[in-house]
Amino acid sequence: MKKNNHIHKIRVAILAEEPIVWGSGKHYFPIILDDYSWTKDDKTYSFSTKYIYDKDILKGKLNTSDFDVLLVPGGGVGDGQSIMKGFTFLPTVRKWKKNISKFIKDGGGYVGICGGTALITGLKTGLNKKPHTFLERQYDKSSLNISCVFSYYKTIAFPLLYPFQKNHPEKIGATAYVFSFAPGKTVDGSQIHTGGAPLDFQIFKNHPIFSDFPNNQDRIRWWGGPALIIPEKPDREVKILAKYPHIDLSDNKSIKIYAWKYTGGIHGLIFAFFKALKFIKKEKDNMKKVFLYTYYLAGNWEKTDKIIDLDYSNKPSITAEIYPNENAARILLCTSHPEYMVWRGGHIDEKNDKNFNCLGEGLHQWREIKSFSNNVKDELTHTWWMIRRFTAWVAKVPDNHLPPIEKNDINEKEKTIIKNNIFWDGSFINQIKNI
Repeated sequence: MKKNNHIHKIRVAILAEEPIVWGSGKHYFPIILDDYSWTKDDKTYSFSTKYIYDKDILKGKLNTSDFDVLLVPGGGVGDGQSIMKGFTFLPTVRKWKKNISKFIKDGGGYVGICGGTALITGLKTGLNKKPHTFLERQYDKSSLNISCVFSYYKTIAFPLLYPFQKNHPEKIGATAYVFSFAPGKTVDGSQIHTGGAPLDFQIFKNHPIFSDFPNNQDRIRWWGGPALIIPEKPDREVKILAKYPHIDLSDNKSIKIYAWKYTGGIHGLIFAFFKALKFIKKEKDNMKKVFLYTYYLAGNWEKTDKIIDLDYSNKPSITAEIYPNENAARILLCTSHPEYMVWRGGHIDEKNDKNFNCLGEGLHQWREIKSFSNNVKDELTHTWWMIRRFTAWVAKVPDNHLPPIEKNDINEKEKTIIKNNIFWDGSFINQIKNI
C-alpha cells in the first residue's frame, strides 16, 4: 500500500469480465468500497477500486505495483469465468491463470465471492466422485491451483442443459436456486427480487475479521455458492471463519425447493430463440444476450416430487488462508454474498399456477417476507462491513486496524441499487436482469 496525503490507500482490482453475458453484482463493490475511509490509532485507510478485464490480465496489468487486492465477484463474473477458464487447452486461458497466480505469489491479496471462490479452487463432489457433469468438470479445471481449499457441490449441472434431467432433475443441485425465482412478495405487498436465500451462518471468532463480532451467527445472502472443504493436512495456515447452518437447506421447510424438469424439447428452444430476438428488438438490448434470453424463455417446465439436496450442513462457507511463500499473500473465500440484501421471515413456494413455465418467469417464489425498513438500510447494508474487512485483511491491514462493524447510511448510490436491484418494477426486463 502507498501513502497518499497520509492516507493508506488500498488499491482494489475488481474482475469485471462477464464472459457468457450473464450479469453479476460487480457494480455493488465500488459502491461498498470506493472512498470508504476509517481511522485507527491516528492512521487513516481508504479503498480505491478499478475494474479489470481479461485483456488487462493478459497484458500483465494485474501486478502488485498497481494493486493490493484482486476481488472476484460471483455470478456472471466468477461463475462465468469458472466455466470458460475450464477450457485449459487454450493458450490464453493458461496465460490468464498464470498471471493471476503470479499476482498472488507476489503477495497480492485475493477475495473470492461465491463464483469467485469456485474459480480459484478445485472441486470435490458427493461420495468422493470425480467431477462428471460438464459444469463440474469446468469448475474443477478452472482452478488456479493457488488455494489449498476445495469447493464442494454434491452435484451441479445447468438447468435445461443437463442431458439426464428427465430422470434426475434434482442433480442440477445448487443452480436450482440461481436461475429460477420469480419476484418475491412481502406481507405488505411489496414485490422484490429474491433469488437464493438468506441463511443464518455460524460465525467463528478465532480470526481478526470476526473476533469482535458480538453474535455467534449472522444472516448473509446465499445464491447458489458451493460449500468448502479444507485438507486434513494443509500446507499453510488456513482458518474457518463461518459455516453453513446445522440444518441443511433441503431439511428446512421454509427454504427447501423441488426439482423441475424441462419438457419443451428442441421445439421449445427454437420457439424461445425467436421470442428472445423479438424481446431484444423491443427492449433495444444487446444481441449478444440472445442465447442467454433463449435459455430463460425456453419452456415448458414441470415440477417433480424430488427435493434439491445440497448436503451443506455444518460445512465451511468462509475461509482465510496465507499462501506459503516469503510474500505471504492472503486469500479470503466466501461462498455467500455479503454485498446483497437480506430479508426476514417468509418461505419459498413452488410457482406452478399456469400452463406454461420458464426460468425467466420463475419456478419458485418467496412469499410472506417481513416488511422492509423505511429506507431498506437494515436489509441492504447489513453485511457490507464484511466486504470491507475481507478486503482490508487480504491487503495486510493490521489486525487491530480493520474497518468497523457498521451499516451504511442510504445515499444516492444506494438509492440506485434499491431502485434497480431490489424492488421489482413489474417489467420482464427488470426481472431477468436480476436473475
